[in-house]
Amino acid sequence: MASADAAIGIPAERAQHGAAARDVPDVLRVLLNGAVFVLLWNHVWLKDLTDRSSLAASEDGSLLTQVLFVVAGLGMAAALHRIGFRHLRPLATWPLMLSAGWLGITALLSVEPSLSLRRLALFAIAAMLSAGVLLVARSPRQLALTMAGAALVILISSYLAVALVPDLAIHSAFDVNSDPSHPGLWRGIFPQKNESGAAMVILVIVGLYVASAASRVLGWIVVALALGLLVASGSKTALLVLPVILAVTGLCRIFTGGTLRALLLLGPIVGFSLISIGSILVPAIQDAIGTLLTDATFTGRSEIWQFALDNILVRPWQGWGIGAFWMTERTMYGGSEELTWVNTANHSHNAYLDTALIGGFPFLVLTLWVFVLAPVRDLQRVAGGRGLDAETLLFLRLWFLGLVSASFETVLYNGNNATCCMFMMAVFGLRLRTRYAIAKG
Repeated sequence: MASADAAIGIPAERAQHGAAARDVPDVLRVLLNGAVFVLLWNHVWLKDLTDRSSLAASEDGSLLTQVLFVVAGLGMAAALHRIGFRHLRPLATWPLMLSAGWLGITALLSVEPSLSLRRLALFAIAAMLSAGVLLVARSPRQLALTMAGAALVILISSYLAVALVPDLAIHSAFDVNSDPSHPGLWRGIFPQKNESGAAMVILVIVGLYVASAASRVLGWIVVALALGLLVASGSKTALLVLPVILAVTGLCRIFTGGTLRALLLLGPIVGFSLISIGSILVPAIQDAIGTLLTDATFTGRSEIWQFALDNILVRPWQGWGIGAFWMTERTMYGGSEELTWVNTANHSHNAYLDTALIGGFPFLVLTLWVFVLAPVRDLQRVAGGRGLDAETLLFLRLWFLGLVSASFETVLYNGNNATCCMFMMAVFGLRLRTRYAIAKG
C-alpha cells in the first residue's frame, strides 16, 4: 500500500500504529471521489435556455449548487480527517498562503462583502475538493478508474439527453439571448455549448490518462465519446486549445531540460495573452490580428476586455472583491438603458483581467507566482532531466489547459467552473509529487 500511496505524491505514513483502524474503505473512496468529479465537471444538468428567468443575475447564487458543494465538502472533510490532514501540509507554501490571505482581505473590502464572502466560501470548498480527491484515491489506478467512471456518467448522460430530450441538450433559435450561430450545436447535459466544450477537453485528457494508467480500452472509449461531443458543441476555444495542449505537453515528454520545458510551456501562454489583451493595448497587434482573422474582436470579447481594464484602474490595489464586480448595479446597467453584452456580462472572458478585478494588481502578481511560476518549478523538481509518468503528465496537461484557456475564458477563482477545479487539482498534484520526490531522494 505504501508504494501505491507514494505514487500519487503522498509520502506513505500509514504504517504508524493504529492507522489501519482509521483507514477509509475502498468503496467509500471510489464513491466519494466519483461523486466529487461529477459535481466539479457539471452540477447544473439540462438547463432550460428558453426560460427567460435564466437571464436574471442572482446575487444569492443557486441554492442547489450551495447544497451540493456543502454536502460534498462535508464528506471530503470527513474522509480527510480519517486519512490525515497532515498530507495537505506541502500545499501550505508562503506564496499560496499570501494569495489566500489577500483574497480574504479583498472579500472583506469588497463593494459587495456578503456576496464576495459567499463566493469565497464556495471557492474554498471547491479547492478542498480538488486537493482531496488526490488524497482519497488509494492508488493511481484507483484514481484513473474513478475518473473514468465519472466521465462515462457525464458522457452517456449527454448522449442520452441529445437523443431523448433534444430541446434541453441542443441549442435552438428559441434560446433566450441566443447567438445566431448556436442553433443546432450540442451542449448535452451542460448549460451552454462552451461549457460542454471545455468539459470535453478535460475528459479527453482524462481518457488519455486512463488509457495509460489503468485500461487502454476504457480510456480510448472516453476519448472517443468526448471528442464526438466536443466537435458537436462547436466550441471554438476548446477546439483551438486541445491540439495546442497535446502538442506542447507531447514535446515536454521528448525534451527533458528544465529551461526548454519552461519555454515550451510559458511561450504559448505569453503568446495567447499578447493576442488577447495585447489586441486592446497595442494597435500594431490589433492590426496584425485583423489581417489574419475574420473576427479581430474575438466574437466581441475585445469590447468587454477594454471595459474590464478600465474598471481595474478604478480600484487597482484592492480590486472589487471575488464575484462582486459583475454583479453590481453599475455593471448590470452600465449607466444606460440599452442592454449590451458588456453591461449584462458576468465575467470578462479573460481570467487574468478577472483576477485583477477581484484583488487588484497585487493579487494578479501573487496569482502568477502561485499558479504559473511555482508549478513550472515543481515540474522541474518532479521530472527534471527525465520523462513524465502518467500522473505528472495528467497534471501538466490540466495545468496547461487552465492557463491557455485563461486568455479567452474566466477559469480562475471560480468554484463553479470545471476547468478551474481541474486546474487547481493539477497545481496541488504537482506540489504533492514534489514532496514525494524530495522524500524519495
